[in-house]
Amino acid sequence: MIYDYIILGAGTSGCVLANRLSADPSVKVLLVEAGKRERGLWVTMPAGTSRLIHPGPANWGFHTEAEPGLGQRRIYAPRGRGLGGSSLINGMGYFRGQPADYDSWAAQGAPSWRWADLLPLFQRLERRPGGDPAWRGRDGALAVTDARFQHPSSHDFVAAAEQAGYPRTADFNGAQPEGAGLIQFSIHDGRRHSSAEAFLYPIAGRRNLTVMTETLVDRVVVEDGRAVAVELLRGSDRLRQRVGVGREVIVSAGAFGSPAILQRSGLGPADWLRQAGIEVVRDLPGVGRNLQDHLYIHYTYAATPETSMNAQLRGWHALRHGLRYLFTRRGPLTMGASQACAFVRSSPGQERADLQITYRPMSWRFDADGSFEIGRTPEITVSCCHLRPTSRGEVRIHSREPAAAPSIQANYFTTEHDQQVGVASVDVVRRIFAMPPMRPRITGELLPGPGVESAADILGYIRDTAQSMHHWAGTCAMGSGANAVVDDRLRVHGVERLRVADASVMPFIISANTNAPCFVIAERLAQLMQGAP
Repeated sequence: MIYDYIILGAGTSGCVLANRLSADPSVKVLLVEAGKRERGLWVTMPAGTSRLIHPGPANWGFHTEAEPGLGQRRIYAPRGRGLGGSSLINGMGYFRGQPADYDSWAAQGAPSWRWADLLPLFQRLERRPGGDPAWRGRDGALAVTDARFQHPSSHDFVAAAEQAGYPRTADFNGAQPEGAGLIQFSIHDGRRHSSAEAFLYPIAGRRNLTVMTETLVDRVVVEDGRAVAVELLRGSDRLRQRVGVGREVIVSAGAFGSPAILQRSGLGPADWLRQAGIEVVRDLPGVGRNLQDHLYIHYTYAATPETSMNAQLRGWHALRHGLRYLFTRRGPLTMGASQACAFVRSSPGQERADLQITYRPMSWRFDADGSFEIGRTPEITVSCCHLRPTSRGEVRIHSREPAAAPSIQANYFTTEHDQQVGVASVDVVRRIFAMPPMRPRITGELLPGPGVESAADILGYIRDTAQSMHHWAGTCAMGSGANAVVDDRLRVHGVERLRVADASVMPFIISANTNAPCFVIAERLAQLMQGAP
């Protein structure tokens, strides 16, 4: 069998590409996914994130290697496995990022990825009631909505941030992405609106689109400098199948999966490939390098009972809210991972916001394996990340085995710059919580605790407790430098008929959550493949 286009990975970007490319009935499109179509309440209910984020059938459940900047801890790295990819398990927060993020991509040798090029594509993708039509889309496939349930303390957090000197914004995806406000979500009618729900399932009946689930990608076959086929392992018996491609292969398996597929195909740093016993097809030093992520620093406060939802999300209260959700699709189980957010500057010298602070009217207890539970006493949590870290990591394979987890070394918190911003973030958070709207709701700082004041103590707290925000990016970066993997049309350098489209192509991580940009990466590639300049 020969398909015109083969898309490897049915995640956020892959589902958009399957939709756009199969719109031409004259072409045959194959979409390949390692997982399956996940069904059930935990998948559709927004609060199901608390279950799906654990290792399981819909989650690869990776871990990093021991991280030298975090006390040699291995950090949990969940990734979605199934139709929809990580949009199947994420917290559903919808943020485009800052216009300057995309202009920085253009400066790296990707001139067609300026903010001015991408804004119309964001608008085309989304269905957003309200907001400035100069910035927001009305008729797209992806629902972007306000939270149905808004806890009063979330509004107080926004007011406190404003009193601390940070502007209030009505729309993080509008003209003012900086400031404090309520989060928008990829949720439709109280249900998670994953990339599969928005872009794949509505067009699943197209005769020219084939979707293969529970299929591992072994490699892309490259002959005479161009992609000619893919080799797949299908089903539980891992039946090997070779599928030919007439036009192009698009690798869309995420910041871990895409470099792993390229490396198994003989495309990557030559020394890495030889050490893994793989024949070098093309020495591409950047494949797997440039790994970036947002490091999440958590702060926990003891709170008054009416401020914290912990009791409401445990025991018979949780059952009551579950029944309410089943019958009305309303209530606290329609919440995404966080409620309110502030994009602020860590110091007056910053040109633009470099901290993201998210607020939750609840608390979580984390375990080393990535699992967590709702706190047992009245508490709230605020989490802060450095939006543009300078630490860089890598993803590499050590064998040809497609089911084997890649080696992930994030190198979190290993630069002085990242450490300085981490220390500064504590003062920012404490200043917000000292403001009158939040002060009466707080009965004490639990973590890091009032005794943690010096830079050394704060650094120690971060090294001991920080987690991933799960925004992995950069491992197949686009651009024109020596370590660039793809050009600005997402074509793999030196290999014809092979492209990459997902978070891995970001030369710099976006200054926000990375899911919304993955939609636009696919939309832009579809536009380029259809002849756009």
